[in-house]
Amino acid sequence: MLTAMCWLLVGCCGLAFVNLSVALNSPLQVTQKPRFFGVKTNRTVVIFCVVSDRIQSATVEWYKASEYNTTGKKIEGDRVTVRQKSMLRNASIELRHVETEDTGFYFCLINNITWGPGTELQVLRPSNSENAERRSKLKDALIFLQALLLTLFALAPLLRHQSLLKKEDAIYEEPEHDHIYEGLEIEHCGDLYEDISVYAQPGPAEAAAAWKQE
Repeated sequence: MLTAMCWLLVGCCGLAFVNLSVALNSPLQVTQKPRFFGVKTNRTVVIFCVVSDRIQSATVEWYKASEYNTTGKKIEGDRVTVRQKSMLRNASIELRHVETEDTGFYFCLINNITWGPGTELQVLRPSNSENAERRSKLKDALIFLQALLLTLFALAPLLRHQSLLKKEDAIYEEPEHDHIYEGLEIEHCGDLYEDISVYAQPGPAEAAAAWKQE
């Protein structure tokens, strides 16, 4: 009975030793959280570097690159705080009062061997609401003015055509006929016929010719 227990204890110790050897020799799996950060200026950003082996302590360094697949520069400065990995916490980097020049890709390096997948940071300046509103009003005014000008350009040929038509109608308008006898009273007609009869009487030569014929 005692012998069996001894052999069982030896087997457990051997299995633990094998697992420890595999863990020490296998490459670490490193992830970063979050993979993307989008913040405004003067904010604080914290990026974590998570290692698959939670027990093992590790030395972590952080690098920043302008593009994803380029060599980065080690991060240092008064606004940066780097926390190393321990048995109780993951490694992390804290960036305080970020500015637009902090935009880029951040990578953690574990034990100077294993790189993290990277985290992209985008830092944007906050927009001024008053300037944005002013630009929006100016844009609306320009759109209205453009629509008004287009309407005037479209109506101008029509108005000119209508004006030409009215001018042509005025040129070719038939004159009014004067009615000479309009408003002539009846009693005046008699005097008119008497005057005509006076001018219709024959002259002396015509009278002499008429006497010879008789």
